[in-house]
Amino acid sequence: MVHQALAFSETAPSVLGSLQFAGAGSKAINFLTEDNKVLTLHLFGEGLSPSGWSISGPVFRHISQLAPKASKIRLQDSGICIDKLHLAKGKNGLWLKAANKTELTFELLSQFLCLQEAQTGLYGPLSDLVQSGDISACFPVLKPLKCWFEGREPDWQGIIGAGPGLTPSHDDMLVGMLACAYSIPEFRDKASALLPVSLDLDYWTTSVSAGYLSQARNGFFSDSLLAVIDSSPDTLYDNAGHFLSHGHYSGADTLLGMWLFLSLYYHLFK
Repeated sequence: MVHQALAFSETAPSVLGSLQFAGAGSKAINFLTEDNKVLTLHLFGEGLSPSGWSISGPVFRHISQLAPKASKIRLQDSGICIDKLHLAKGKNGLWLKAANKTELTFELLSQFLCLQEAQTGLYGPLSDLVQSGDISACFPVLKPLKCWFEGREPDWQGIIGAGPGLTPSHDDMLVGMLACAYSIPEFRDKASALLPVSLDLDYWTTSVSAGYLSQARNGFFSDSLLAVIDSSPDTLYDNAGHFLSHGHYSGADTLLGMWLFLSLYYHLFK
């Protein structure tokens, strides 16, 4: 049986060989390549990561049932083979690189988040945190972020990997911070230094999260997160509201990371 992806990221892993099933949720199916990179199949309409392909609902449901018990999963030139199912890559490739601009401000994001009761993985409801303005509980992630703002190397050891899920809370928050760093012109040239290459991501966090963090360190993000970064005051509520539904906590944690970045930026430089 042959199917075709509806879209794919140009930076999705492409090393040919066997794939290891790494878990599935209601919107994403994860595999690991032979060089331990994450390749994700996304349900169409629910965002496309820089490590992923987007597939239709019927194909997604079929693969969700097939992949956990498949005897053979491989990435080939012709696409992904899962036993007798063949998923062709297609021709709709997307380059999910952050642009060197954003209209997103601390004030605008705060206005949105103070209305959101969505739970973060570690820090409670977004609305409570933003309305109170008390970010002392977030000190573990603020300390290395402040080091980076001051031109020193941040130390994320023991910080990333904390929180529930395949992409732990602090990791999602760091992805949000990196998205902001790449989108504010004065920081773009040093954005990658926010996550030093010397840090062994595979040691400190899950393989899936390590893959997403590696992409974010290089300036590549999901199309839905890029939509939030590119939002105008007229479109933020729709774009951020859609992004907030990602994962159990991932959407909320990523937006929290962005808010903390912009909060510290505002206090240090404005």
